[in-house]
Amino acid sequence: MLHSELPFKSRHWAAKIAEMILSEGSLGFLAIAAAALTLIPMLFVTSTHTESVLATAQWSIVGIFGIEYGLALATAPDRVAFLRNPWRLLDLLTIILPLATLFPQISPVLRSSPVLRLLRLIRIVALGLRASGVVVREEKRRAETQAIGPVRVAVLRIERSPALQPATWKEFLQWTRSPGEEWYHVSNLSTEQIRDLASALGITPSYLESHLTGTSYPHLDSTESFASFFVSMPEPQANATSERTGLLLLVSNQMVFTLSRHPTGLMQAVANALSKIALPALPFPVRMTCTFVRAVLDRNEELVGRFESELRALEEVPVRESRPPFFEQCFRLKKELATAQSDLWRLKGILSALAESRVTLPSGGAGEAAQFRLLAESADFLYETVVNLRESVLSLIDLHLNVVSFEINRVMRVLAVVSVLGLIPAVVGGLFGMNLADNPWPFTLPQVAFGVCLAMVLCLYLFLIKGWLR
Repeated sequence: MLHSELPFKSRHWAAKIAEMILSEGSLGFLAIAAAALTLIPMLFVTSTHTESVLATAQWSIVGIFGIEYGLALATAPDRVAFLRNPWRLLDLLTIILPLATLFPQISPVLRSSPVLRLLRLIRIVALGLRASGVVVREEKRRAETQAIGPVRVAVLRIERSPALQPATWKEFLQWTRSPGEEWYHVSNLSTEQIRDLASALGITPSYLESHLTGTSYPHLDSTESFASFFVSMPEPQANATSERTGLLLLVSNQMVFTLSRHPTGLMQAVANALSKIALPALPFPVRMTCTFVRAVLDRNEELVGRFESELRALEEVPVRESRPPFFEQCFRLKKELATAQSDLWRLKGILSALAESRVTLPSGGAGEAAQFRLLAESADFLYETVVNLRESVLSLIDLHLNVVSFEINRVMRVLAVVSVLGLIPAVVGGLFGMNLADNPWPFTLPQVAFGVCLAMVLCLYLFLIKGWLR
């Protein structure tokens, strides 16, 4: 439903009615009605009484537009931005155009027939744009007002046994000034919090925003003080699909922490990865970077396993029982495989660069390349697996489409045979007419029927030897 932009906080019945009338859906409907009322005098000859009724209805609609515009302007948090909004300029135009005819100085000019018609045409265009932009404005409003949620902070303390604990934003900022061997993860960052974090780290906010929200593909960027490692971690959903959450790992000589756009299960995956792998005596940030990559690869491995299970289930579907849900699942799986293939291809390229020391971390050690080489091999294996699965899905889709096309061709062949066989008696009947008596041809009805049957049998035999009836 398209809601109103006005902040109706009261639940009184009058407020509910006002919210319903001033909602975007109602205003769009009124814009269509106003455009129709403007067209009626231009297309039809109307009486004085009808014109009076139409004018009253139009002024009522203009009044509602004016009330909505005034209330929205009064409650707008930024009135300058409100007035500069193109959609609001269009709203103002739909209000000003009718009011212009009321000014006594210019009223005689505007009431002349050519100018009045031009003014009405402009009103129709403005009202049409007003109505057509309702959905666009509503989607934009929802995108702007969608709450990102409170910031979430968790800390993984690397001691004898990793312990995952909740933390606060203030504790995280204090930790950035004197970091230790802890791993902080922050999600649901707002723009203001990004600025605070950038100030605490001594970097520009644009650096964080460009790597966290300005991109969607895995990449690695290294500076003198920080290395930023952005990846996408798949998150399984309840409807058997997966969503990818962007994760930004920031590594320096003394600290390591991650940022994400939305809440994610990264820290639990990292804790599980720490319990499975044993890393050599590398610097803490490097060890945590390897663990981070291992957790991302483990999540991708789980996703690949789900892909394999789905593919096996789809392969069990008989080729002659293809239905729309089957093709929907196949195309959804193909789309997810394409996304996973793209991410893994970039990820293995980054890991290969780290393994070959073409790119180094700020706190890199002697055994760093060997660890990243192992991770690059795992990423390459997953990439090849995804490529093979995608090719299998494409082959499965082609197989079912070819079978469906073959069945359609068989039906079309049968229809062609029936059409040709029915064409023979139709042509003969058209030539001889309904009766054979008193016709110049010396044929009797049994003779004609025999000839028609013989021609049909010969055509049927021709189709048989051509393989159309097999």
